[in-house]
Amino acid sequence: MSGAELLLSLAGGIIVLLLSVIAYFLKLLIQDLRQMNIEISRLKESVIRLEAEQILMKSLLQKNRTVPICKRKQIWD
Repeated sequence: MSGAELLLSLAGGIIVLLLSVIAYFLKLLIQDLRQMNIEISRLKESVIRLEAEQILMKSLLQKNRTVPICKRKQIWD
């Protein structure tokens, strides 16, 4: 083997190694993105539930507010 062939094979080996490392990290990145997508879906569901509960609580509070004070049942009565 001449010096040029040795240099080319060494450069090829380094390139293959670097491409393998890049592929590995891209695989990890794709897995993280998929996991993040699942977590975002769960978060959206939680927000929708909380908004529904907030609307329900708001309507209950407004319903109680419309009752006149004199007609409210007192706790000590």
